[in-house]
Amino acid sequence: HEIFVDRSEFYIDDLCVDDSARGKGVATALFRHVATVAKAEGTKFITLNVWEGNSALRFYEKMGMKPRKVFMDLPLED
Repeated sequence: HEIFVDRSEFYIDDLCVDDSARGKGVATALFRHVATVAKAEGTKFITLNVWEGNSALRFYEKMGMKPRKVFMDLPLED
C-alpha cells in the first residue's frame, strides 16, 4: 500500500548570515521574508534540517519552528 500525504512544504536548504552581520536582525528578516513568500504561494509548512547543538536551533525555535521528527544515527568504528 502506498501512503501519500499532501503536504505543501517550502524547504530552506541554508540560511546563512556573515559573522559581521550577526545580531543585527538579518536572519530574522530573511526568515520572515521566506515565510511571507511561502505563505503567498499557498505553502503550508516551512521545513529545514539543523544539526543538534547548532546555535541556530534556538533561533529557529524563536521563529516558531518545532521538531517534526528526529533523525538519529549511531557512529560505528571499523
